[in-house]
Formats: sequence, structure tokens, C-alpha cells
Amino acid sequence: MAQVKYTIKLVRNTTNDESSDPVNSYRRRIYVRLKRPNPLFEMWLEEMIAKAEEKNTMGKIALQKALVSLRRYPLPLATGRDCMVLKDFGKTICENLDRRLKAFLASGGRVPVQSDHDRAIEALLNDEHGEHYRELTQRPSGEVDDTIIVEEQDTVEDAMPDDSVFDHVPIAAVDEAFVTISQPKAILLVDTCETIGKSKSGLDRTLQELAQYSVEHEVRRLSVGDFAWIVKDDAGREFLLPYVVERKRLDDLASSIKDGRFHEQKFRLKQCGLPNVIYLIEHLGKNRQVGVPEATLTQAALNTYVQGFTVKYTENHHHTVMYLSVMTNFLNSSLKNKLFLDVTHRPATDDSTQFRFANQTVPLFSFDYFYKQSSKTRDCTVRDIFMKQLLQIKLLTIEKVNAIVDKYPTPQCLYRAYERCPSETERHGLLNIPYGPTKRKIGEKLSKIIYQLMMNDRYTP
Repeated sequence: MAQVKYTIKLVRNTTNDESSDPVNSYRRRIYVRLKRPNPLFEMWLEEMIAKAEEKNTMGKIALQKALVSLRRYPLPLATGRDCMVLKDFGKTICENLDRRLKAFLASGGRVPVQSDHDRAIEALLNDEHGEHYRELTQRPSGEVDDTIIVEEQDTVEDAMPDDSVFDHVPIAAVDEAFVTISQPKAILLVDTCETIGKSKSGLDRTLQELAQYSVEHEVRRLSVGDFAWIVKDDAGREFLLPYVVERKRLDDLASSIKDGRFHEQKFRLKQCGLPNVIYLIEHLGKNRQVGVPEATLTQAALNTYVQGFTVKYTENHHHTVMYLSVMTNFLNSSLKNKLFLDVTHRPATDDSTQFRFANQTVPLFSFDYFYKQSSKTRDCTVRDIFMKQLLQIKLLTIEKVNAIVDKYPTPQCLYRAYERCPSETERHGLLNIPYGPTKRKIGEKLSKIIYQLMMNDRYTP
């Protein structure tokens, strides 16, 4: 078996904040990446290519393309079937890899697991004669010890974070724009897409189960999300409670990742104005393949959680309906003896738009206004369009785009900033700025790509 090799890079964090903790000023982050994440599959593909060349068959071209695609993929793949997600991999190649893997394991072979990588990395870092040991043990100027963070790139944590939907931010501010609701009752709104199926047996399945649990609900066309809750005031006006649910079956999640809808949908959910977005992922059962490795789906869920969404897993459709039922009942019990505040036209960053069930004041959003503002066809600002354009760039996530537009809200602002840079090097690194809660840098490569997109007269594929 080919030996697993690693690329290790040590980066010292720097901060311009003089008041920050001196320990944080000397923190170093260790980036570790597998040089060959799938050495067995690479070796077997090379053997298959060699045999095809001996027989002088056309299959060698397909195998060579598959090998190139595999070497570009940064994550370990557990089975040959997982390779189906990669470009130029067909059913025959994947089945051949699975046969070889089965024979390899039957003969006593062993595939490295995460703990093997951890031990190997630790040994490399603690090798006194190695290239990284001296850099790790060097003390910075001053009396402060280094704080070392070991971080593996492109890996997936086994445990999912707490999926509680009831822990949120502080109490709303009291204002005069109160809404009178004598008998508050939460009504579940179900998007029309959730009730329409291709077969008669699947038609209105959600509604039937909701009726079974005595959940008051209405079917509406929602401009964003799949489920939401409204209350009606004494004048009959409809207001949204500060929660929206986006339901994704695993196959739909995989499809949205492959065709790019994943980031666009999360962007619209973030921009809709409702502060608490629940991303509900519904399993399909055991042995159901969705065309994307499980590790990739788990990483997507973790990224969604880090981006400020609440992530909730359910076992099946029935479990999803049970969750909605429990959430509706909990909302109804929590709305009793509360004050209701209309925060429709307040900025999303206003504390009064946030909600915690222990609070005495509940923020509400006009349903009509919400529907118009979150519609795909609504009038967009230049900032909105600029964000959507940037999201089309691969690896440019919502947090990175938000950091860019916070500093340069329009293409013209960014263009002028590039013009003020005295050198080409500074232009390339202009957008290598901190983003998100961890304040990691966007990266010089992405910064350079955006510069070329903005400033080049001619674009090449």
C-alpha cells in the first residue's frame, strides 16, 4: 500500500488590535492536508491503466481521466461507489474499485482511519529531527507562550452540534409599536411544494399527518423556506413569528450541493429577515445512495451550523411532522401572557428583532411585507446583486461574501479600492481579509481570483 503523506503548514495569527489578549497575538494554527487522500484507489487505477495499455484498448482514456479527477479530490473516499460523485467516474470503474477493495480487506489489508492520521500527524510534529519541531518549540519575543491549534483541513467531525432550537439571543427592546392579540395561536404555514407529489400516494401526505396530530395549519406559497408560523391580531392582520424551517431530504441536499443551489438558498434564508432559521435534514433510511459521499453531506451540515443556522436531523418524513407538531405546541404554550411587538421595518441587526422564549416581548413580522421582500423577483439593491455575483465563485461562502460587501458594498467601491493600490501585489491581496466569528482570512488565492474577475478586460475559462 502507498504511504500516506501530509502537507503541514504553520501560520502565526496576527492582530492589529492593540487591546487584544497578548496570548491570542501569538497563536499559531497548523494546517494539515493529505497529499494523497486515496492512495489505494490511485494505485488500482494505475494498474487498470497499465493493463488497458497492454491490450491497447480505448478504456485507458476513461481511466486516465478518472485518475486525474481522483487526484484533484481532497477528501478520503470510503468505497468505490463513493467515487461516483467525481467527474469521469462511471459505474464500471466504481464497481472494479469496490471488487479490489473487497479482495484487499479479505486478504487482511487495512484502510487508514481518522485515528491513524491523528497519530501520524502527532509523530511528525513531535519528531525532534523533523522540519516542523523547531518552529513549533520556538518562543516568540516577550514572555508569552505560544498557543498551538492543530486543525485538519477538509475533514469532517463525527459528532453533530446540539440541535436545540430554543437557545437564542437576548430580550427584545420595548417600543410603542405593539400589536394587540387577545388570544394568540400559532398557525403552521406549509409551502405548496411540500404538499404536491408526483404520485397520488404521495399527494398531501404532509397535511394528512399534520391533521392526525391536530396541528392547525394552512397551505401557502412561501417565498423562502418550507414551513413558518403566523399569528393573527385582533384586526385580522397576519404576522410571522421569528422562525422559518427549510426542509431538505438527503437526496435534495446532495442535488443542491452539486448544482449550486445550496449556497444560493442559504443566502436567501439569511436575507429574509427572520432571525431564527432551522435547517432540517431528513434521512432517507439505510442503504440509500444520494450521489455524494456521506462525509461531504456532514461537512455541509457543519458549515450550515457555523453560519448561524440551527441544524436539526430527522429520521424520516413521519419524524419531521412530529417535530413540527411539537414545535407548534411549544410556540402556543410560550405565547400566553406575552406582549407582541411589530418589528417589520426595523433593521435585522436590531436587538428587538431577536427572540427568546423566556422573554416577555415577542417580535412579529408582517407576512405580506415578508413575502414581497423575500421573493426571488423583488427589486434588489446593487449590494444584493453584487453578493449574488460573488457567490457564483467556487469556495466563496456566505461569510466571506458578507465580509467583502461590508467593506466594499458595491463593485464600484471595490474597483476604486483596486485603483488606489500602488502595486499589483497589493491588489492581489486586497480581499485577503478576516471573515466570520473565527476571523480566518479569505485567502490570497480567492482574493486574486476576485481581482482578476473585476479588473481583467478579457476572461479566459
